[in-house]
Amino acid sequence: MKKGFTLIELLAVISLLAIVALIATPIILNVIDDSKESANLRSIEGYARAIKQEYYNQSMDGLTPIIDETFLSNVEKSGGDVVCENILYSSDNGAIMYKCKFKNKGKEYCYADEKHYACDDSEFLEIYEGQDLIHSKSFAEDSWETIAAIVKAGKAEETYNVGDTKEVTIAGYTNGSEQTFTVRIANNTTPSECATEGFSQTACGFVVEFVDIITEHNMNSTMTNIGGWPDSEMYDFINNNIYNALPKELKEVVINTYTVSSHGGNDSSNFISNDKLYLFSLKEVNAIDHPDDNASSRTRPIDYYEKNNSSEFFIKNYRGNANYWWLRSANSNPYYNDKFFFIVTAVGIRDYRNADLISGVAPAFRIG
Repeated sequence: MKKGFTLIELLAVISLLAIVALIATPIILNVIDDSKESANLRSIEGYARAIKQEYYNQSMDGLTPIIDETFLSNVEKSGGDVVCENILYSSDNGAIMYKCKFKNKGKEYCYADEKHYACDDSEFLEIYEGQDLIHSKSFAEDSWETIAAIVKAGKAEETYNVGDTKEVTIAGYTNGSEQTFTVRIANNTTPSECATEGFSQTACGFVVEFVDIITEHNMNSTMTNIGGWPDSEMYDFINNNIYNALPKELKEVVINTYTVSSHGGNDSSNFISNDKLYLFSLKEVNAIDHPDDNASSRTRPIDYYEKNNSSEFFIKNYRGNANYWWLRSANSNPYYNDKFFFIVTAVGIRDYRNADLISGVAPAFRIG
């Protein structure tokens, strides 16, 4: 006769199984959760590395991500969301860092330049040894210190655009009053030719120019181009009167620029100078080599004028009206008796003019 399980025995086995299940289920669930969390963290690290290649602009309403929809969609599919920002800090050589906060199923993960950190700014700052953090808003809003830090970090080209403008208030260099002028980014690239020995740095790197004429002056009262740009009265006027009138915070970030300038018909070689402020050359504005500009092969076109190679973009105003403005290039043709420098006319055409005539002054400078 076969003997089956009694009801008590069945209940005992079921109770045992229930106890095992109660013990095992949390362990199994924890293993699953840990596995999911590890997977999420790996995804987060991948997102963080991807974000390092993207850029975020600071706006009045917060951080606006410049990032494609596919990336955002992938973040959402993971069941999480992300808040990230690029931050620039000043150091000996400058650098861009980023920090991200990811939220996934109620948990927060914080990440900065491939380092995990507690989700509070104090530990984030400790990672970077207390460096001063600087947000970039725009060329118009950033301080000159911030702009210089971005340039030193090698991030100017991706942060600002050629043609971006900013207001500058300078002390009156004639009557003591203050005037506000607009400057713009004229150049933001450094092609390989800029590293060539003897190449002018005036169209290399981060170059800013006054959009319009800020005053008028002659190149030389004696109507000569002998000695070229470095020996001109204009050179002294720009690098003394105008430079000293600039705001202190701007002067602190203007760097010396190795400048090559053409010579006149009676000089035998081009001129070298190291300038705080300078005028553009014919090649830098005209974008072509000119036979009467002996220094044209020692520089390159300015980004702004190469991009906008049309006379309307060469026009500069003085007190609301289009006016002539000086270039630093001496006319090298001996036929003209060493008396001409090149200019841009009121209709945006490149020409030359007697050195003793009054024309507009629109200086440029480099930031670094």
